[in-house]
Amino acid sequence: MTPGSFVIPSGRSSSVERVVEQTVPLVQKTMEIRVYGVIGNGLPGVGDINGVACYRLPKSAYYPALRQRLSHWNPDVVEIHNRPLLAKRLKLHFPNVKTVLTLHSNTFISPPYMNKQQFGKIAEMMDGLIVNSRFLSDHITFYHPSIKSKITVNHLGASLEHFTPPFSPAAKALKEAKLKHYGWNGRRIVLYAGRLIPDKGVHYLIDAFPKVIEKHPDALLMIVGSSSYGNDRETPYIRKLKKMARPFQAWITFLPFVPYPGIAEWYGISEIVVVPSSPREAFGLVNVEAMAAGVPVIASRAGGIPEIVHDGVNGYLIPQEHFTSGLAERIHILLEDDELRTRIGMAGRETVRQQFRWAYTAERWAQLMQNI
Repeated sequence: MTPGSFVIPSGRSSSVERVVEQTVPLVQKTMEIRVYGVIGNGLPGVGDINGVACYRLPKSAYYPALRQRLSHWNPDVVEIHNRPLLAKRLKLHFPNVKTVLTLHSNTFISPPYMNKQQFGKIAEMMDGLIVNSRFLSDHITFYHPSIKSKITVNHLGASLEHFTPPFSPAAKALKEAKLKHYGWNGRRIVLYAGRLIPDKGVHYLIDAFPKVIEKHPDALLMIVGSSSYGNDRETPYIRKLKKMARPFQAWITFLPFVPYPGIAEWYGISEIVVVPSSPREAFGLVNVEAMAAGVPVIASRAGGIPEIVHDGVNGYLIPQEHFTSGLAERIHILLEDDELRTRIGMAGRETVRQQFRWAYTAERWAQLMQNI
């Protein structure tokens, strides 16, 4: 069940829908699977996601419609993404059905949605919990040690096929042609891709960039994103970011949200990807996407990011307390050294190949469902 704000499939959806869309079709031969999302975006109420049946239910009557369909189908296991209260209601109504709650962050298990005690009671009712990082698992078990045995960590992934590595002469020529097409010939792109909200730390990046410009006047900071996945509404925080960037308009540019997999093109013309997230970042798909593209990542040493990025090996990690100065320094080092960028980028792509592919995520998920 993906009862969030976004229809599935959709390029403008959140990572929740992306995970389901990318993983579930890969294991449909091992079990009968149905996806229950929300209706919208002109898609029919009944459809499929690469062969998997998908039912899109009205947001205003999601629970009664879901309950009716489950009563007719009688599944062995239900999995609810990011909505613990819905998981509780389903478990109470279908006590004999194994119920799994999958969490992508701590957002919906924290105020204002619920307090720790409320979540603890719901977690005890579940037959299993899935999280996307050890960081999130540790965060939950710190407050609720009794449910540790119920938690499974399933790291997310990327599709290497969507990203062209920049290491070959042909790829470099294509990159130069694209830069020329956009009028950025001779510029070197530092990319931020994601939501423009305070927790993502974009203000740190803008604050650091004047120091980058001093040594690299050909650098161009490209900020691609919006306040949410679904619209490009300008919030007070976005206005603050643009005000910070105004004196440096020749070096900092804003682009609206780019749906997946179109964002792969922007990774392809970038020298560096920066992920300045706050300590609450549970995983950060942008890290593995940039690595899949063979682009060096500079990220904050926060949340679940160190489970993906290994400092000095496949990217760089900057402690939060030194982020602005450390960020400028690492950008400078990478822009100075073409060989280092290639080495770090190749190591990142190899990390994804070995550890962070959607096929691995899907295989672990299918095994867990069958075990439960």
